[in-house]
Amino acid sequence: MTYAFEKLPQLVDMRGKLPKKGSYSKRTKKITDRVWHHSLTLSHLAGSTAEAFAKYHVSLGWPGVGYHLVIEPKRIVMTPKGARAQIVYANDIHLRTYHVGNSNQYSLGICVTGDYRKEKLDDATKATIDELQAALVKDGIGQRDKSHQEMPGYSWKACCVFDYQKVFKFLDGKITPKPSPGTYIIQQGDTFWGLANNNDGITVNDLIVANPGVDPNKLMIGQKVILGKAKNAYTPKPNTPKKPQSSYKYPLPSGVLREGSRGVRVNQLIRALNAVYFKCGTADGIYGPKVKDAVRRFQMVYLPYEVDGVYGPNTRKKLQAVLKSNGY
Repeated sequence: MTYAFEKLPQLVDMRGKLPKKGSYSKRTKKITDRVWHHSLTLSHLAGSTAEAFAKYHVSLGWPGVGYHLVIEPKRIVMTPKGARAQIVYANDIHLRTYHVGNSNQYSLGICVTGDYRKEKLDDATKATIDELQAALVKDGIGQRDKSHQEMPGYSWKACCVFDYQKVFKFLDGKITPKPSPGTYIIQQGDTFWGLANNNDGITVNDLIVANPGVDPNKLMIGQKVILGKAKNAYTPKPNTPKKPQSSYKYPLPSGVLREGSRGVRVNQLIRALNAVYFKCGTADGIYGPKVKDAVRRFQMVYLPYEVDGVYGPNTRKKLQAVLKSNGY
């Protein structure tokens, strides 16, 4: 059977072609909810694609990208009706992917790439959203449209903090923002990065400081963490004049380092990672599997859409900030 949404000219079928590590299981319940997300990554960035999301989700231990459909505003397709944002068909709709925790069995995950707290939906993306939703309704896939924060356990999670009720006119519920709960029970697919990105201003560093006994790389379903009470738990150091790298206790190398790199610059990276508890062994000048793993673990916490185990400018910038926050 071919669905109407599959015939949309702006749709590209990437099922089985995106990065993955395993397979999602089939649903045991009928789809009742079409759940709309946005990625919290600016739409024009390199990491704002279905492929980038897949790499990140795999790094979390998921089988593959958590959404079924991803709309990519940065990729425009000319159709008979005009310019449209590309749709990536990422997972078969009958698979139980990870995107709304304990509601995954009956929810279809659709992500509109972009951070609409800071940017506006363009006309090509709005048109694609309307056409995709209309096609899904025609196909009988789901009974209602919901935002991420309308799903059980996520009423505080402002996945769409812009007034998207006016944009996604088909949404069934009335969006009423609620404060983050003081504590939170981890659901399937949760990450500190995802929990932190809400309108309460809680940061990843807040969560790490407030939950000292919790490994952010090994969150477990049913685990209780401090959430709302974590706000401002982390106190950044006062700004100081910019200093040359040589004056820091743990100077960071410039350029790009990856598995196989050798030399003094690798030793600098190893010492810095060890200093902020991303342990990778003694400084032997070799960028081996342990160093790559430490870089990946660091990126999973602080750069979740750039988890590749390669040390580059963005990782350097974030690592410098973390070193500074630890007094180095």
